[in-house]
Amino acid sequence: MLRILFGAYCAGCGTLLFANRVAWTMDLTGDSMHPTIHSSDKALIEYISVSNHRLQKGDIVISKSPYRPSSLICKRLVGMEHDKIIKEDGKIVKVPKGHVWLEGDNKAESEDSRDYGPVPYGLLESRIFFRVRRILLPYGLLESRIFFRVRRILLPYGMFKLMFSCIISNLWKELAN
Repeated sequence: MLRILFGAYCAGCGTLLFANRVAWTMDLTGDSMHPTIHSSDKALIEYISVSNHRLQKGDIVISKSPYRPSSLICKRLVGMEHDKIIKEDGKIVKVPKGHVWLEGDNKAESEDSRDYGPVPYGLLESRIFFRVRRILLPYGLLESRIFFRVRRILLPYGMFKLMFSCIISNLWKELAN
């Protein structure tokens, strides 16, 4: 019995460590990244690129909101430190050291660096490395009663396998560089 409890404890600690330091899934809401990301999509996110300063222009990142630090935002990384950004009004903004420039793909609906300026690198949380589009079924979304039991068994295992293989391939690329 003690062996089973110890195994369960280790599995729980491993899962918690994995979820907080390596990768996890996230539900995405809002229209600021439309058409790239829709409001009901799921994303696989990883923390390693942010902590190792391996982000590149064009990456989609999750960040704490500069206006509301308790909420998270999803934006595209448009500029790194020392880059020059030309705003819509023609002004040129230089991204200071330790900051990034974030913009949403849907310019009309996005509150981003065009509104609040460069974002400190410390507010960045993670990078999206895979997006899963919600599947519409004849009976509604994935939460329909018919599909719920199958989803509860198959999706967590499939998502974990997919997430693990993507993480391993990303780590392999990181180590190769």
